[in-house]
Amino acid sequence: MTIGQWLSFRGRIGRKTFWLGYVLPLFVASIVANILDVSLGLAPSPMADAMPADASQVGPVSGLVSLLTIWPSLAGTIKRLHDRDRSGWWIGGFYLAGAVAGVVAFLGMMTAPANASGAVLMVVGAGAVMLGYAIWLLVETGFLRGTVGSNRFGPDPLSGGYGAPQWQQQGMPPQQWPHPGQQPQQWQQPGQWQQPQWQPPPQQGWQAPPQGYPPPQHPGAPPPGYGQPPPGYGQQPPPGYGQPPPQPPGQWGGPGQGGSVPPVRRD
Repeated sequence: MTIGQWLSFRGRIGRKTFWLGYVLPLFVASIVANILDVSLGLAPSPMADAMPADASQVGPVSGLVSLLTIWPSLAGTIKRLHDRDRSGWWIGGFYLAGAVAGVVAFLGMMTAPANASGAVLMVVGAGAVMLGYAIWLLVETGFLRGTVGSNRFGPDPLSGGYGAPQWQQQGMPPQQWPHPGQQPQQWQQPGQWQQPQWQPPPQQGWQAPPQGYPPPQHPGAPPPGYGQPPPGYGQQPPPGYGQPPPQPPGQWGGPGQGGSVPPVRRD
């Protein structure tokens, strides 16, 4: 995962990537920031004998790290919601519920002298709503498996990420099929593919060549047949080719010149 993918709000991630790629590094970063604040004397130690208000102070390093980790924490949570086939605006609902709970708690504190029991009920109710929403969001993003196969936010990260969707590997159509309960035409289970059978082309009679055929010759083009061998080129020579012509019979031409044998005396 690159930095751009780590900070992106698009796509889907699995539970392992969520815990090891987002929750663990952000938690370690906050612990290191707190240690730096205490070591540099910028914040009181949690084990020091101090007032509760002093112990709850946030050091500058911790505050800076908290601001820098807002974006990646939102990115990881939204991509896990996408893996559950839920919109990323559910995380916005959590912050909206927190804002409403804060307003309710503030109003309860303002009306505490007049109606103490009502103020306490308002604060407890707002806190219960926030706690319930936080528990649901934690279970949804951290412990539940995402939708099997591709959904509207991308392919299943457990089936190879950007590879083939898992429904093609299992031989099943996706859950959001355009025609529920029906298979598209010419769709077959894997292992049942059939090779197309060859069919002869349709019998057609002779057709006249198109208009303008043959194409006109360009200026300077060689004449037709240029560069081709003459007729009979490369064939075997005729019988007797390369042999000396025959001598007429009965003529003595001397040794080595052919002809008949010399005359013989009989006396």
